[in-house]
Amino acid sequence: MKNKRKFMGILFFAIFTVILLLCIAYQLWADPHRGEVEEAKASLPVDAMLTKEQAVADIDYVLNHIESRHPACMDGLPDVVKTQGDKEKEAMGSSVSVLNLWQSTARIMALMNDGHTSVMPYYPGAVPRLPFRCKRDGGSLTCDGSKYDGYRILSIGGISEEELYRTFLRQSSYELEGFASVLYANHIDRKDYLKFLGVEADTDVDIVMDTPNGEVKETLRLEETDLSARNNDSFVSFEIDEEKNVAVLTLKECNYNDEYIDTLKEFFKAVKEKQIGSIAVDLRYNGGGSSYVINEFLRYIDIDEYYIFGDIDVRYGPFLLTDEKELIYNQQEEGLVFDGNVYALTSSGTFSAATDFAMAVTDNNLGYVVGSVSGGMPSIYGDLVQFQTPNAKLLFTVSYKYFHRPDPGKDAEPLKPDYPVEAGSALEEVYRLAGQ
Repeated sequence: MKNKRKFMGILFFAIFTVILLLCIAYQLWADPHRGEVEEAKASLPVDAMLTKEQAVADIDYVLNHIESRHPACMDGLPDVVKTQGDKEKEAMGSSVSVLNLWQSTARIMALMNDGHTSVMPYYPGAVPRLPFRCKRDGGSLTCDGSKYDGYRILSIGGISEEELYRTFLRQSSYELEGFASVLYANHIDRKDYLKFLGVEADTDVDIVMDTPNGEVKETLRLEETDLSARNNDSFVSFEIDEEKNVAVLTLKECNYNDEYIDTLKEFFKAVKEKQIGSIAVDLRYNGGGSSYVINEFLRYIDIDEYYIFGDIDVRYGPFLLTDEKELIYNQQEEGLVFDGNVYALTSSGTFSAATDFAMAVTDNNLGYVVGSVSGGMPSIYGDLVQFQTPNAKLLFTVSYKYFHRPDPGKDAEPLKPDYPVEAGSALEEVYRLAGQ
């Protein structure tokens, strides 16, 4: 009996030790989140200087994290990425600005062709900006708001707008250029991004604009602005047009929270009360977020089972494991299930989880996509881990999963609308379809 107890004790200790070693091994080599930054620190100013050794160490830090996390790097870094990394390091002088390091790192990461694997400095709070937002449409960059609203921007700081855009494409992470143009317009009003694109921007910057009275040159002050204060509108809202028999749910961000859940329920209550026959989800200006907004929405749709994604490849250190396509059984909201027409509105500004939302509508045959090609691919790298470089404190993200779309026959295709129209005309097209 004594020997048996001793044997059981040794066996228990051995099992415990093996489990402990496996846990330690997982945390050290396989956990995608190992070393992740939980609370980011402010990056060094873009004009701060580093030694070449520090800059090279930061680039190597980024490359090592891409190689050890990204699903596309199971056999090492892609040759084009490694070559660009070597080129950027060799071109550095004895001292390197944080701005130049940011530009070099961005050019390297752009070659991953993954909009979720990217780099930028992190500056909490307000940053210097132009006195208006920008938007890019039809190949032109225009002012959006203020007294310059609608004016076409021809040059900034003596650099043509076309050259600024080409530089942005070389130094940005994206899958489809349509979304890159949205990122460009969203960021170019920032002082740090103007410098990122080669503009000598200090307190003022010269801008040449095409106005109804011809070309004008303005010297504009860059002032610290908290972007969140510019738009206090809710991320989710809805409108009911009883005459057109259409209800529109506008979702600017994929935030799965109580506000979304409550608004969604009110939306479908109104749809039922007014006996609306068609609903549209406006995702045209939605950059993504949580895919759980899709599951919650589908609780109100007349479908028993569905797919959000196809297979999902997940990187765990030296292993790439595949989570097979999961069939989800719908937990419907009793009494509010909608069985009419469903439309998803998309544009080049539709990205990540917002693209997934529209994809779920079309790949599950629930309805139709209306608008222009989305900014993100339906099959896409995603689920981010976040890090900061040791010296410049540049913030960068790396994907560790690859999501296949539910319809494997379209895995390599962008999300093509069933009814392709200019994004700005998508809602009018829904009204037309609903009236047939």
